[in-house]
Amino acid sequence: MIRTLFVDAGGVLYNNVNEETDFLDRVADRYGVDRGELARRVEESAPRYESGASHVHRVIARLVAGGSGSRAGTPAEGRWMDRAYLDSVRPHRDSFRVLRELRERRPEVRLVLTNNEAEHWDRLKDGAYGHFALFDTLCSSWRTGRVKPAPSFFTEALRACRAAAAETLLVDDRATVLRVGNGLGMRTLHVSVPEVFADRLGAAVGGDALPSEP
Repeated sequence: MIRTLFVDAGGVLYNNVNEETDFLDRVADRYGVDRGELARRVEESAPRYESGASHVHRVIARLVAGGSGSRAGTPAEGRWMDRAYLDSVRPHRDSFRVLRELRERRPEVRLVLTNNEAEHWDRLKDGAYGHFALFDTLCSSWRTGRVKPAPSFFTEALRACRAAAAETLLVDDRATVLRVGNGLGMRTLHVSVPEVFADRLGAAVGGDALPSEP
């Protein structure tokens, strides 16, 4: 029986901003740096801001400093970056709906946000769309201090929720993350496209989803 649900945000509740939109291209163009190089360096540096070790504005300001990015760390530029980020965010409304329905139908299931995200970005999206209220517990990377797909991310989340891996369903769009969760004994649901979440969540929580090996 599923008693705990671990849910990713990017790719499940929202689009993946860095991968699916022109947000990083806009940042690169604003500060005169190479688009591909910035995307590569942001991917490499993401664990710094996702773990809460450094503010995302500070990380990006450092990455664009080779161009005309000396101004990137100013409050005005931080506000510009926040607007550009939120302009790129797209909530998946059906995913929000099915989580609300699950809370009403199965209140005994503990809903846990297990997202890799900068705290600043996570709170901006929550302010605009209110995804935190869908969950009983927040175990995003900035809360755990660990980043998926590290096994320690999940062991910390399980500990914090007092959850058993065998009674936990992990929902994510990344196969590498699901393989780690599967190896720890969790059931998994691969959200390859957002529609999968709305179509299959009910059956998966009901126990019809077998542990997958994406």
